[in-house]
Amino acid sequence: MSLFSFFRFEEKTDKKIKIAANLSFLACFGAAGWIASTMNFSAVELKLNVLDFGFILTSNELAVIFGFLISLLLSYISESRLLGILVSMAGTGIILTALAGFENPIFGFLYSIFNGIHPFAINMGIFAFLLSLSTEYFEMSRDSLVKHSTDSSMTAIILSKISAYSLLGTAAGYLVVTIMGFFTFDYLYYVLYGLLGLPLIVIGIMSSKQAEAAKALKENVELIIRGKFYNFYILTFCTAALNIIMVFFGAFFLVYKFEMSLGFIGLIFLLHSGLVFFLRRKATELMKSKGEDLTMKIRYAVSLLFFIILLIASAPFVDKDSFMKYVMLGILALYGTTTLFDNAIKSFISYFASPNEQRSNMMIYTRLIQIAKIIIPISSGILWLYLDFYAVFAFGAILSAVCLLVAFKIYAAYNDSGNNPAEEG
Repeated sequence: MSLFSFFRFEEKTDKKIKIAANLSFLACFGAAGWIASTMNFSAVELKLNVLDFGFILTSNELAVIFGFLISLLLSYISESRLLGILVSMAGTGIILTALAGFENPIFGFLYSIFNGIHPFAINMGIFAFLLSLSTEYFEMSRDSLVKHSTDSSMTAIILSKISAYSLLGTAAGYLVVTIMGFFTFDYLYYVLYGLLGLPLIVIGIMSSKQAEAAKALKENVELIIRGKFYNFYILTFCTAALNIIMVFFGAFFLVYKFEMSLGFIGLIFLLHSGLVFFLRRKATELMKSKGEDLTMKIRYAVSLLFFIILLIASAPFVDKDSFMKYVMLGILALYGTTTLFDNAIKSFISYFASPNEQRSNMMIYTRLIQIAKIIIPISSGILWLYLDFYAVFAFGAILSAVCLLVAFKIYAAYNDSGNNPAEEG
């Protein structure tokens, strides 16, 4: 069986499922390219600082608060049609990003409200919000569409195929940024964001017109927060937080201090994506053979080590031409392999929760990650403003240490409690 045979759907597969898979490729292609280029565009092209960058990342995640807008759209159009509209919105946000370097009088009131933030960062935040609103609810609408359009026996297979399309699109987005980043010419970012955003607008509109008008059913899950799962909540939030600091602020640090080019930053994300794609099954096998206990402890111990190296790299005696920048390149690329073991957090629920509690906790898992994505970027930017990168990476080291301690505590409770670890908290 060839590598790409997994991407093929059966002939009898519903047309809207195939369209959803193709749109998933495009959505991830555009979002990945935007993410990989944001550090260089912000620091080099727009001359923004770390606080501005934190503001952009926080704005990018505020879309989760405005889910009612998508619910309103679903009152009038089907999920399959909404997917095309959301992809087109994402493409629009990407293309508008190229214009972030111009003050817009329409946003004048926001410039006055966020007086301490650079106007260009506010522009980026607005366009990032548009992109995030599109991609965040694209995934939710897509998964809901699949669940209600396929037999339950096929749902997992269909979702795994669509996930493969998403990973391929992510890698393609990073590849475009990597290739474009090694060229230097005027209007580079205009061309780059045009390449990333225009296909999303055109194909998104075309797909929306082809979609059926029928509406899909909605799925509601009740969120129940229980004190006995507090270790799970802490581990989920802190893991999401340290991932944000390492991946985004680590990459921004490379650009800000070591003046790393767009091509190298794109290469980091491309290697990160490639390692995740090719090693994800091996990581699952490793967790099964060695146990989540050992793999999670190693994951957080390695993260702690990486943050200590980042702390050393941020010291004044480390010059911008130091070999440390290449060490940093390797760390940020390899960090993706540690995140493969984050799925073990979800497996805690199978140990600690009854079947009735698992769905609610999975929803809480998602919400905690979203909260971390809103709070951590702007908090890290404020830490940098007063204490420089030392504080940001020290914060990441502390979070890694907390996760390591909680991992020990969770598994100690599980081992002590036999078949009912939930009672141990």
